[in-house]
Amino acid sequence: MHLMITTMAARWIIYSLLLLLRFYGSYYNSLSGYIHPDEFFQGGQELFFGCQQRQQPDSKTAAFDDVELSRRREAEHKHPVSHKYVVHNIPWEYEPKNAIRSIVPPAFMTLLPLRVYSVLRSITSSGDNRMDCTSSVDNDVLMKQLSGVEILIIPRLFMTLLSLIFLDGCLWILVNSTTQPAKDTTTNNGQSSSNIRVGPPIEVIVLASSWPMLVMTTRPFTNTLEAMVISLLLLIVAMDHHQSSISNKNDKNKISNQCKTPLLIGMICSIGLFVRFTFAFFALPIVLLFLFNRWHTADNRWRNIGWNLLSLALSFLTTSLLFVTTDWYYYHYHSPGRDADVTICNNWSCYRDAFVATVSEYVVPWNAFRYNSKAANLAEHGLHPRITHMLVNMPMMFGPLTLVGYFSCIKTRRKKYASSFAETCFGRVLCQSTIISGLLVLSCAPHQEPRFILPCIVPLVVLYGRNVVGMDNLQTNPKKRVILTTTWVLFNSILYIFFGWLHQGGLVQSLLHLPPPVNPNERSPETVIYYKTYMPPTFLTRGRSQEENMEKGSTCIANDERRRVVSGEGDILLACDNQIIIDLQGREAEELPDVLHERLPCDQRNEESLLLVTSVPVMISLAEKKWTEYKFLSVHGHRTHVSTEDWPFFNDSFKSFFDQMELVTYHISCTAEV
Repeated sequence: MHLMITTMAARWIIYSLLLLLRFYGSYYNSLSGYIHPDEFFQGGQELFFGCQQRQQPDSKTAAFDDVELSRRREAEHKHPVSHKYVVHNIPWEYEPKNAIRSIVPPAFMTLLPLRVYSVLRSITSSGDNRMDCTSSVDNDVLMKQLSGVEILIIPRLFMTLLSLIFLDGCLWILVNSTTQPAKDTTTNNGQSSSNIRVGPPIEVIVLASSWPMLVMTTRPFTNTLEAMVISLLLLIVAMDHHQSSISNKNDKNKISNQCKTPLLIGMICSIGLFVRFTFAFFALPIVLLFLFNRWHTADNRWRNIGWNLLSLALSFLTTSLLFVTTDWYYYHYHSPGRDADVTICNNWSCYRDAFVATVSEYVVPWNAFRYNSKAANLAEHGLHPRITHMLVNMPMMFGPLTLVGYFSCIKTRRKKYASSFAETCFGRVLCQSTIISGLLVLSCAPHQEPRFILPCIVPLVVLYGRNVVGMDNLQTNPKKRVILTTTWVLFNSILYIFFGWLHQGGLVQSLLHLPPPVNPNERSPETVIYYKTYMPPTFLTRGRSQEENMEKGSTCIANDERRRVVSGEGDILLACDNQIIIDLQGREAEELPDVLHERLPCDQRNEESLLLVTSVPVMISLAEKKWTEYKFLSVHGHRTHVSTEDWPFFNDSFKSFFDQMELVTYHISCTAEV
């Protein structure tokens, strides 16, 4: 009894610390790592709050009037080289001509928590009447007051809370309700106990200690939402099987379960499909096993399966219609890149006719599938060998879990599956088929990124979570348990530090702390060039100078490729998002001088300046070139920055190596000679 209490207390302490670590990671200054641009550009933060709007050069857009469009075209003509590198806040996936992403997931991950937060903030500080720069949500006064830091943190906190509910929570219920109690391997006297029910299950602690949970699930990735929906679907189907084995003795429960579960599964499948079309590859075997279980346990099998299919289809189609209607309305009437000549409807019949005529263009899962099925399209994002997921991404994401899983597949014995529909066997088949199906189909595509397989995490932990830390019934050697647990902790600690802190770790901080001009009498830099970094999200520049501007009662307009603030006194002040942000990505070094000459010509006296943000190893390479026209002054640096494309140089000194892990902001101006 004393041992059970001690075990329960230890598990609760460990799990509580892991939860605190996860919530701590949602704060921008704690985990500064930048995993992938899709975190910002598909999560909705840049889409709804970005500072640099994209325009259609060939036709007038609804986002700008004729004067503003003329100014933007003039800027494009003036800067033909650098204009194509200007960061825009409308990702190409959300342009009406492409429409391969549903607007609902980013609105859910970003707009919903920010609207709730802004309302709560207005209630607690009703006397604060500050106004921020306009953006894609410029009709909402409360949303205008949000700064870049708030837009960064609030969705992260929301996603962290969702991960606790739909990943930890679903796994907890799944393990406690649908698996047979295991023999307690922690006792020294060989006594049996239902140790899985003592505090948080081992599987939940393993999940909470994995680096994808501590880093990736705290960010607004659609992959995280996809993993949550898969986890929920697994739980519902497993619970349905569990209930069907019990309800054979209770007809009332059986009838109730027969009616509700197919409707719920159909709705969840529709949601998952519109989150990411790849959801179908993971969910297909789950749905098939659900239908087979219903067919297997029914008295009138064909009639039962017919009603289940009909209920599932009706629920799926109804939910999908809601998604399609919402996406159509956004792309047709509210997208910043829409055609200005679209008919504005004032009655139901007009909306109906427009919907029927154009709805097929905005079925986003189908559009996404068509786009990703063409190798030429995927080549623009990078091509990988088809074994990348299995040999590289799986070990990178899940480490020892992957190795234990591969080894288990080789060593699996038939006698473990003698009872084909035993409780534990059904759960194992359910999880294994989910992993195999998703992994095999995703491996058919030549573009393979680690986050694509994030939905595998819960099925993997269900199958091998206890094995990876030596807590399974077969492992009785205490030393091996210590070795396995230590290996798991070390692997996740290393990846947590790398992706959580080091990987592109200075980029977010550099945007939040763009420095003021070196000379107070000099004009503020109008252009910020990011070179050999990930794409910089412009929404992070919001609110940096709003205190100064809003004291003058200013309002915001768009002007000359950037947002300016026009005060009541008529003075034009640079707003919080004043800079033009240019992303040169990994272009060759020869293109950088062309952009500098275009944005900062020194052939005549020029007192303007600009900012260059790049890593120390890149600057060391650039220093080998002669820059007689310009002078570079380091004004700000952000430590813990590593780019896998430009590693620091090792010159027989670890201090020099670690000193190069820095992203530096350089102030560039013309030299005295003309």
